[in-house]
Amino acid sequence: MVKLVTFRVLDGIAVITLNAPPTNAVSAPVRTALWDAFVRVAADDAIKGVALVCAGSFMTPRTDMDGNDIPSERPALGVLCDQIEGCEKPVVMAVQGETPGAVCEILLAAHYRLAGADARVGLPAVTQGLVPSGGGTQRLPRLIGAARSLQMIVSGNSMDAAAAQRAGLIDGIVLGDLTSGAVVFAQNLLQTGRGPRRTRDNRSVFKEARTYLAAISKARTALADTPLFAPKRAIECVEAAMLLPFDAGIALEADAFARCLAHPQSRALRHIFLAERHIDDALMVPEGGTFYPVAPMGKAVVFRLRTVLQTAAAHMVATGMSQATVDGALVAFGFHKGLFGGRNAGASPPEVMRKLLAALVVEGLMCVDQQAVQRPCDIDALAVHGLGFPRRHGGPMRAAHTMGLIKLRADLRDWGQENPVWAVPELLDEAIKDARGFDALGLPLGQ
Repeated sequence: MVKLVTFRVLDGIAVITLNAPPTNAVSAPVRTALWDAFVRVAADDAIKGVALVCAGSFMTPRTDMDGNDIPSERPALGVLCDQIEGCEKPVVMAVQGETPGAVCEILLAAHYRLAGADARVGLPAVTQGLVPSGGGTQRLPRLIGAARSLQMIVSGNSMDAAAAQRAGLIDGIVLGDLTSGAVVFAQNLLQTGRGPRRTRDNRSVFKEARTYLAAISKARTALADTPLFAPKRAIECVEAAMLLPFDAGIALEADAFARCLAHPQSRALRHIFLAERHIDDALMVPEGGTFYPVAPMGKAVVFRLRTVLQTAAAHMVATGMSQATVDGALVAFGFHKGLFGGRNAGASPPEVMRKLLAALVVEGLMCVDQQAVQRPCDIDALAVHGLGFPRRHGGPMRAAHTMGLIKLRADLRDWGQENPVWAVPELLDEAIKDARGFDALGLPLGQ
């Protein structure tokens, strides 16, 4: 069995290696092992410095997005980062490959930072409707300022090693063996008498207060009309990094994270994240950073969804609803354009979008019942990537779950008399009986 974190001492340098295949996730067991390793460092006077090394690319743990909540097993990421930053011996961290999320936050807490030439560092929490939870919104601005921090945090995009070095996020690029490079760097620190250098104490970027606050203002203006919840909370946190003491900023970040975590957008975005990664490759495959429905099975389901959406829209127009009203409802909901070519959001009756959404749900449940897909969340992934369904709603099945399935069934009983696209499916009753809703239908995730 592979140890998640290994520990050895070389000439007074504790070499702590993170190695958690196959996904290299910073899970609760990894955090516990790291915590224990730094307890050993603090207790051993023979250890003079630390080289913390990532054995490979890391990624956000899949278990963090399961269900509606993120696991709270201790030590929490923020507490671990505080422990590492508070170490009385210089900590050098070296990363390689993809280094998003939790590993990046640990990197920011280290006293000195190195990266392999292939490394990419980022804080992609916003892509799941969240803000960083390990102090990233407070430490990153202290290293690279507000403008670059907001570019990373608000977009969720990563930065390559060369750009990270130019920005001041990392201290150097290791071209050879990562562990050897980190150990040599740590030894040089000791030889030159350099000790811990805590990111939390760095306020040099705040001397240019006008520049910092101008970047905050620019970001707020750019996002003034966004319907997304998390990016605006991220801006508040980065602003707090300059305006508040570090611990107060951390408290504000924790509050923002909790608010984001409970928000329907985050639940929807985490839902679609999982759906994309569990869908059968006969339905959809990843390519170039996005996903594409596959012919014939995936594209056939997308065709069915598009057809039923058009049928529902045509029925509403035939019974007196204007095309502009239908298109306005779709655009206001988040579609780039309506079914009849309109691109402007309109003040449509709430029932318009509910009826369109309900038609997709009915067809989606028929696809599950006929085994055209394995589970309802497959419909969500195909709708997002095949129909342009707005990602922040998590797909039609997730959106309907958020709105309430009992009310949906009541509406369908009325609308089903108008057109069979709204006929109540039997699987809807099964979903209502289970607290998990649509997640109770079809194959469990992972099968």
